[in-house]
Amino acid sequence: MIHRLPRSTDPSAAPGRPFRSFWMGGFEGADHINGLQQPLDMAASNGHRQQLDEDYAAAAALGIRCVRESIGWRLCEPEAGRFDFSRVIQVAEAARRHGVQVLWTVMHYGTPPGVDLFDDRIVQRLPVFAAEVARVLAPYTPAGEAPVYTPVNEIGFLAWAVSETNLVWPYRGDPEGTGPGSQRSGYEVKRRLVRAAIGAMQAMRQVDPRCRFLHVEPLVHVVAPVEQPELAPLARQVASYQWQVWDLIAGRLEPELGGRPELLDLLGANHYHSGQWEVGTEERLAWHLRDPRRRPPSLLLQDAWERYGRPLVIAETSHVGAGRAEWLQDMSDQAAAALRAGVPLLGLCLYPLIDRTDWTHTHDWHRSGLFDVVPPSPASPRWRRLPDPACVAALRRCQQQLPHPLKADMPTLLVFSHLRWGFVFQRPQQLLSRLARDHRVVFVEEPVAGEGPPRLEARQAMPGVEVLVPTTPVQAPGFADEQLAVLGPLVQQWLAAEGIAQPIVWFYTPMALPLLAQLSPAAVVYDCMDELSAFRGAPPALRQREAALIQRADLVLTGGPSLYEARRDQHPSVHCLPSAVDPAHFSPARLLPNSAEAEVTRQLHTGIATPRLGFYGVIDERLDIDLVQAVAQARPDWQLVMVGPVVKIDPASLPRLPNIHWLGMQPYAVLPYLVAAWDVCLLPFALNESTRFISPTKTLEYMAGEKPVVSTAVHDVQVLYGDVVRVAHSTPQFIAACEAALNETDEARERRVSEMLTTVWRMSWDDTVQTIRELLAPHVARSTAAAGAAPAARGEVAPSLVA
Repeated sequence: MIHRLPRSTDPSAAPGRPFRSFWMGGFEGADHINGLQQPLDMAASNGHRQQLDEDYAAAAALGIRCVRESIGWRLCEPEAGRFDFSRVIQVAEAARRHGVQVLWTVMHYGTPPGVDLFDDRIVQRLPVFAAEVARVLAPYTPAGEAPVYTPVNEIGFLAWAVSETNLVWPYRGDPEGTGPGSQRSGYEVKRRLVRAAIGAMQAMRQVDPRCRFLHVEPLVHVVAPVEQPELAPLARQVASYQWQVWDLIAGRLEPELGGRPELLDLLGANHYHSGQWEVGTEERLAWHLRDPRRRPPSLLLQDAWERYGRPLVIAETSHVGAGRAEWLQDMSDQAAAALRAGVPLLGLCLYPLIDRTDWTHTHDWHRSGLFDVVPPSPASPRWRRLPDPACVAALRRCQQQLPHPLKADMPTLLVFSHLRWGFVFQRPQQLLSRLARDHRVVFVEEPVAGEGPPRLEARQAMPGVEVLVPTTPVQAPGFADEQLAVLGPLVQQWLAAEGIAQPIVWFYTPMALPLLAQLSPAAVVYDCMDELSAFRGAPPALRQREAALIQRADLVLTGGPSLYEARRDQHPSVHCLPSAVDPAHFSPARLLPNSAEAEVTRQLHTGIATPRLGFYGVIDERLDIDLVQAVAQARPDWQLVMVGPVVKIDPASLPRLPNIHWLGMQPYAVLPYLVAAWDVCLLPFALNESTRFISPTKTLEYMAGEKPVVSTAVHDVQVLYGDVVRVAHSTPQFIAACEAALNETDEARERRVSEMLTTVWRMSWDDTVQTIRELLAPHVARSTAAAGAAPAARGEVAPSLVA
């Protein structure tokens, strides 16, 4: 298990936001000698140095008040001990004129004469240069703001480049190597550069104690080729190289080099589409093809936060050509996901803002910036910047989503649910956790009985989602009328105290409808995810109350085709939004064999042989218990693994056979690991009134886990997934379908997985939520305006969410 580093006690790392804006930009500034022995000055090759004011004005106009710039050690120390900072001062003055903060990189790959990466002289020379940088730039940092420096940019990448490629001169890689690869980390170069960086930090702090340090490294993901699973340990080893630099700086690794936890101040994570690959083949996991083995960048950021406990910045990211805008939106969504998961992400840097040429083919432009570049010509002597319209539009759109607005300025979703937030993580949690990115979600659960005066017990379930649990002395279950008489005043008082005037009221249960009479909703939404009236123990008033809710609602959402067909004529705005999936969460490629979830799964399956046929979900009257028993009796060599809480039925009624294993409820994070441990995934639902309208969420989750699925003849499963799921109409057919799934050929498996993933990536929760946002848009302005007019009692927000 990895433990976070202790919090820094250094005064320069005191709490507070070190950056002027969440959205940042970077100007390419590499100054090394390329593999063709050509000296580079990337900041001049696109006209940036020549047109600083124009570029800074463009950044500021886009709301980018924080940029990354490179000082250029090779360019600023033409001979040992002689410094020329004229170009650096020009940048600092231009930034000050336009109100832009600069995050400075001291060494961006290049070294001055007499210094190279394979000689310890760099350990003595870099601190001397860095101290002069701190002295020159100290006056340009206003009071109350700390200067932020990156001592050496991407130590890990640079060490790999000079050890494995010919991108940087001189190339001193393994002469026996067969070409660029990733199996060596350039560890000795890393050690040397870390020693130099530690010396530079110490020297800069002596000159200016305010200095803070942003340590920038790539975040990557490495997998074994599909046809070579035995390379998985090597893939994990190669992926682990990404932590070596930060471990050395923090003193986790080789503390004798001088590393200490407090030196690891701010973490800069670089990630491009090419940052995920197969070990051995070096084939990239194609982002544009949505390779399911890719690990979402939000999870890479979570990995870094869990390992080090330090605030993060996405310090470099971009794509090329037509993919620029889509990549920007994707990375913005990933940043939002990381924030929702509790990662203190302080910024996202678009790198480069202005297009750059290739390092080696210096006349080839990458087309990777917000602005393309037209070089000077006799007819037009100035460098011209051509904004990419799609990319600029994507930036504007993303800036509306990140950073989060203050809660007082966000429309509120007031949700009444018969399901508890901490129960099975299903449709309500999937939708609302995503809507919490731009809505304040208040989730009101059914009342529980308790002594003392009636009260609402509030807790933060996750960023943006507050759960209210009413506790009352009333013994009636659920949202019974006796409970509503007590609950209504409690909800009104809470909303008034929070300054919430016109929430969007969202119902999962029609039984809470009478509460609406005491509210002033901006809109009413009914998310009809089940035919609740067909469930065992349904209240007699449910059907009548649902009819009234449908008449009152502005939007009616249905959880599948059968529910849509049953409701479509009852309201003018009924929308079919079938249960969807988080493809990345269930992708086998993202599973970590040494994680806590993997260990839980191993323990749960201790003593359970193979083949394993698994099911997870609520175990109630909808499950065909007789079918489960019949399968187990017919094939005692099969192991049936049943995971989930038992509700509304007597646990004693469950069949107890040696090859049926009832493992109870497990966390959502464990579910992908369970699927990975099974050979076939089951949907053994009974065909009765309670299942007539179900659209099981787990169908797509099983498919995202790439496992064969066998189902009974559930209507929505047949309609939506009948081409990739084996559907059986009798017990013998169900057993035969399981047999066929277990005996699937490699060719058939490859074809099935391809078809499943095509379906999976068409039906993500993110796409569903985007549709809901569009449906809600006409109502949101009214709710937001009302929130702004009412004095909010509490409009606070976590510091990591406000720039």
